[in-house]
Amino acid sequence: MDATLQGDLESMVAQVIKGSSDANVLDTPYFVIRDLREFRGDTAKKFAAYAEVDFYYFKDIKIAEKRKYRYSTSWHYWDRYFKEWFYY
Repeated sequence: MDATLQGDLESMVAQVIKGSSDANVLDTPYFVIRDLREFRGDTAKKFAAYAEVDFYYFKDIKIAEKRKYRYSTSWHYWDRYFKEWFYY
């Protein structure tokens, strides 16, 4: 999961830099895992885990990006299925 989240954060930062400059990005962008659940038994037939993560990377704007992930048991990867912005 950590590799997926780090890759997503790097991609988000790269988009901001491409769109404006690195002056708009925090010196150390980061993410916070708000919720992480593992499923067992019949509940885990399709998805074995769930994660809700907040990404912080803007310097002067108090806005962050929330993403939700689920781990696909058949494909063995973290599926990103939800994204929204929020002010903090």
